[in-house]
Amino acid sequence: MQNKTIEWIILVTDKFEESRNFYKNTLGLEIIREVPAEHFSQFAMENCNLAIYGRNELEALVGENHIGNPGGAIYTFAETSDVDGLYQLLADQGVEFIKEPKTQSWGQRTAYFTDPDGHIWEIQQWVE
Repeated sequence: MQNKTIEWIILVTDKFEESRNFYKNTLGLEIIREVPAEHFSQFAMENCNLAIYGRNELEALVGENHIGNPGGAIYTFAETSDVDGLYQLLADQGVEFIKEPKTQSWGQRTAYFTDPDGHIWEIQQWVE
């Protein structure tokens, strides 16, 4: 395999408008491309493209037997220099965390939340 980079993370959503508002308004990500008829929004990230795609529209594209349940096996993360500060900022914005910040045995401080479809997000920082 020649290309060994990940260019896109696309999250399947059953709640397009709610998810769009979550990523845009709650998390504060800038929308850089949208295709409203396809229920598709792309958000600005530093290291790859993050997008949400409506389940029905994606199933029409690739076939309904190929799309799993939203949130089922998706696990994404965002690295930060201050998990506790980002945790508080996001909690103040209405993000509901499933796990509060905790220092893990492997040397990271982590916290976990879900988006409207149940996709699990980890915020993490390496600690010394």
